[in-house]
Amino acid sequence: MAFSTLKTDLRKRLLAGAMLVAALFTLIQAVDYRQNVPSNDTYQYAKQTLRVLGDSPGQAVHEAVVMYCQDSGNSAATTSTLNYAGGSGSGSSSYSSAYEACLHTYRDGLTPSSPRYLAIFTSRPGYPLLAAPFAAVFGLRFGLWFAAMLCTVVGSLLVLVLLRTAGASRWAALGGQALFLAAPTGYWGSRMLTDGPSLATTLLALLGAVWLVKGRMRAGLWALGAGLVSGFLVRYSSEQVAALALAVAALICLRWVPSSRGRGMKAVAVAAGGGFVVSELASTLLGWPGLSVSLQDTFTKHFIRPDVSNPVGRLVRLDLHYWGYYPVSEQTALLVLLGLIGIAAALVRRHAVYGIFVSAVAATGIAAVVAHPIASQADRLMSPVWVLLALGLPLLFTARDRAKPVEQLPEPESAFAPEAV
Repeated sequence: MAFSTLKTDLRKRLLAGAMLVAALFTLIQAVDYRQNVPSNDTYQYAKQTLRVLGDSPGQAVHEAVVMYCQDSGNSAATTSTLNYAGGSGSGSSSYSSAYEACLHTYRDGLTPSSPRYLAIFTSRPGYPLLAAPFAAVFGLRFGLWFAAMLCTVVGSLLVLVLLRTAGASRWAALGGQALFLAAPTGYWGSRMLTDGPSLATTLLALLGAVWLVKGRMRAGLWALGAGLVSGFLVRYSSEQVAALALAVAALICLRWVPSSRGRGMKAVAVAAGGGFVVSELASTLLGWPGLSVSLQDTFTKHFIRPDVSNPVGRLVRLDLHYWGYYPVSEQTALLVLLGLIGIAAALVRRHAVYGIFVSAVAATGIAAVVAHPIASQADRLMSPVWVLLALGLPLLFTARDRAKPVEQLPEPESAFAPEAV
């Protein structure tokens, strides 16, 4: 009786701590809510959200432009107020003129607007579908922001559960959740884009893989499947890379970690590999843009210029140039990246299976930049690498006798095991 009461009390304390961390992050982001100026990508998701809510194509374009121009006007007014030390009426005048100019410029919608460019966004229905109910009640902009925020908070809770599953203490797990929200994963996840929702689905798939390895077959398969399916709807290109990464991680464990060669690891390899194949087939049958279209989008400035020949060759040359110049142009970022690689190495050495899977998910950030080696987008695209910090560092600071290796836990256990307190 006493043990059961203690276990329940510890769960309540952990849940309360997790909710407090999530609430603080949400509050901080809400203070800066209006400074998050929508990008062209956000405009595209706004149009889709309005279409889900029943607006006609013309209405959706107009309302999405209004939202975009309102925030652009606010940004211009803020800049004007700061530049002129808040002179009387300067902010209001700047907002009005910027807003009207924006509406006039984009009266027919934002560009580019070619069918191939729009197809990139219409093949990502998950985020607009999630945002639609919130937009219907609270308005378009809030709906888009809250949907992204909700997914990022859910992602932070998945980080906490992953750390507890791996044996981290309560405080270490809460620290990992806080690190996830404080790192670029939290920043980009709270933007009105698909980065937060996409990473949350990847973390759900990762949790499913870890549960499978631990012998929690039913829960693991459900979580892995739900992560891959939802990831396909949110941003199928990222989901395919994540599925492939998990499958490769499972194969590496089967080859080089003898203690992990159980039915759970084999199930991860089959399920994740099968998920990749099914996703590729489904996206092809649906006519969604593939890698070649994505490369043409990059090299033609969103299809404004004529298509290029040999886009793969161009990508290889651009990657050689980008990564060759990376140590010079991003010296601070390079040191951070090397630090994360050090964390990955230490994590794999101490918790082989868990470290390999976490490193595989983190590597999807590098893969995204390899596929789109654009300096202005690298910080956002590379944000998944920060899961190494959130999922690795807390476990490295957990005593060895508490953090049990994932591959040595064949029996199903609660993510809130009392011995990990």
